[in-house]
Amino acid sequence: MINCSRGDAKRMTLSTVVSSTDLDEVEFVGWHDPRIPERAYLVTLHDGELVGVLLRRAAAGARRTAMCALCRTTHRGGNVSLYTAPLAGAAGREGNSVGTYICHDLSCPTTIRLDRAPHPGVMPELGRPTAERVAGLRRRLHTFLTSIRPEKH
Repeated sequence: MINCSRGDAKRMTLSTVVSSTDLDEVEFVGWHDPRIPERAYLVTLHDGELVGVLLRRAAAGARRTAMCALCRTTHRGGNVSLYTAPLAGAAGREGNSVGTYICHDLSCPTTIRLDRAPHPGVMPELGRPTAERVAGLRRRLHTFLTSIRPEKH
């Protein structure tokens, strides 16, 4: 975990999905902490290493249509949330963070591989080939992770 204290990492509820997912096959694994609902975690391979990130979900706002900044899927009804991530290192300990809008259920790797909308409220970027959607998600995820630990780059 690159952006939280050891205590926060110890309190994290690790999802069983993490150990059963091949991160060479998907861009990331994300889950909400069942004990601390406003917390979420994302695990991925970044710059050749396994990286975990603590995310904090903002309080739900108006239930409107919004687009996920990572997978570019548009959701109706408030299924995109603002997630903030404390910066790594001293900047994060001082309270600095970055934020972005992400699918509420953190299912971007699954959503970008859909060949049709699962229901009218979810509109993936179907006009692009799957390989382009995957490449775009990887690029945007890399940019987000780099913004969390800028001293690494």
